[in-house]
Amino acid sequence: MAFASTPRAARLLALLAHLALLALLALTGCAAPPAPRPFTAPLPPFAEGGRFAVVGDLQRTSLLEFWRESNDAERPLIVGALAAERPAFLAITGDLVFDGSSDGKWADFDALMAPVRDAGIPVVGALGNHEYWGGRAGEAKFFARLPLLEGRRWYTLAWGPLRLVVLDSNLGALPPADGEAQRRWYADTLTALDGDPAVRGVLVMMHHPPYTNSTVTGDEAQVQRDFVPAFLAARKTLAMMCGHVHSYERFARQGKAFVVSGGGGGPRAPLYTGADRRHPDDLYPGPALRDFNFVVITVEAGGLAGEVRGLKKGGRAFSTMDRFFLPFAE
Repeated sequence: MAFASTPRAARLLALLAHLALLALLALTGCAAPPAPRPFTAPLPPFAEGGRFAVVGDLQRTSLLEFWRESNDAERPLIVGALAAERPAFLAITGDLVFDGSSDGKWADFDALMAPVRDAGIPVVGALGNHEYWGGRAGEAKFFARLPLLEGRRWYTLAWGPLRLVVLDSNLGALPPADGEAQRRWYADTLTALDGDPAVRGVLVMMHHPPYTNSTVTGDEAQVQRDFVPAFLAARKTLAMMCGHVHSYERFARQGKAFVVSGGGGGPRAPLYTGADRRHPDDLYPGPALRDFNFVVITVEAGGLAGEVRGLKKGGRAFSTMDRFFLPFAE
């Protein structure tokens, strides 16, 4: 619809929907929140050929977002496929729920993710913008589900020769002192990893992508300013993996990959095509409206092999959408 054709209009509609939801909750009251159901499995030992999965934006479409696509049939299929892959761990690039302050939304997430939890798959993640809805109350609910994070909003995960550097890209929601502390930590961490002979490759993961052709959201200027330069300058960084855009995109800049995989079941976002694209160098030649998706990454002797698994709207079978290879730095 025309009234949701720009990122600003879409954000305004989402804000109005959220305010209406808060008003409804205030009028109806709310029951005692159910106990969170955390992912308690520890990270397994690394073995060459091991695989992990990355998915983004699992949130259910709110009833108040009446103009957007609802994917209640596809979301359980995506989670079931993730569990069936039996990855060593699952990394979620944010927006686990629509409203981070809502106990009901988190209970829905707990039920949705039962196949992954029952399979004993460890889960880590980054905070998305929806986790910050209603203020920072959603942080506690987020960390209660992901105890491996130990309450850290930015951290490093070590797995064999790989390091996953996870950031909180909700820079507008952070106190200035926290934002500066994260920037310093990030720069120091990439420098230290470049100097560590045990590390062969580094993936940087966060919610907001620096580059996108989305018609719903735009490029994230703060991510471009605060995180991209150090990423490009580091020797061992291989890819920046993000969600937020409910689609799939893959760019290459200065020998580094920028992967946007936000196809976990949130309402899909069409991309600008042809001459309207902000970035004509998307390496995936898909249509404007792309399939649901998640990424499986295999650690090989010479680098990381990525396979993007896709599901069509209304479908039940997954297929390979894209493949890419990220060679380790020499």
